[in-house]
Amino acid sequence: MSNQSRKSNNTRQKILEVARALFAQHGYAGLRLDEVAKGVGIRRPSLFYYFKDKPTLYKAVWSQAIEEQDAYLATYFMREDLTSSELLDVAIDGWVSYAFENRDFIYLALFAAASGRSPDFPRGVAMDTVHRWQQLINRGVEEGVFQDVPLVDCLSLLIGMTSFYLVTPGNDIPALNRDYHNDKEAFTTRLRFLLRSLLIKPLNEHTNPAA
Repeated sequence: MSNQSRKSNNTRQKILEVARALFAQHGYAGLRLDEVAKGVGIRRPSLFYYFKDKPTLYKAVWSQAIEEQDAYLATYFMREDLTSSELLDVAIDGWVSYAFENRDFIYLALFAAASGRSPDFPRGVAMDTVHRWQQLINRGVEEGVFQDVPLVDCLSLLIGMTSFYLVTPGNDIPALNRDYHNDKEAFTTRLRFLLRSLLIKPLNEHTNPAA
């Protein structure tokens, strides 16, 4: 790769990093391309060499964010030595770790839903993540350990609770802030308890599919 090509790739990546942070902070409507250019250290017209317009930049940011999330979470679902209930705990741990380390992803998702930009959500890779969760649920049901709960219920609890928890510390509502202390371990325990309560059958209702 030539020095010029390397420099171009580095600039493109820097644009995506700066834009991701600004989209997460201001949302789609609130982001100004002038701010992106300033953050990268280039002139606004130079942005259009890499991304022809704001929607194109937004989709590129989303695609990269989803790809990174799926690559991160995929490793947690590859544990073949675990039972379905054990794998559920591991998958929850992976999701919480990713969310706490990449809060801008959560804000991107919230702004996308609130601003009507959800159609720009990259479907391909996003569905890979969804399918992993569905396969886990199906496996638990086949093993007679999980209740046949709709995937949307599980993901609504998982994503909705995480989003609310991470957003709450930034508000000015004492009644909420009193119970949210940015404690990753406490949150993981709470989320795990709720998801397990939703999915896992009581012990006396476990069945053995092979019986």
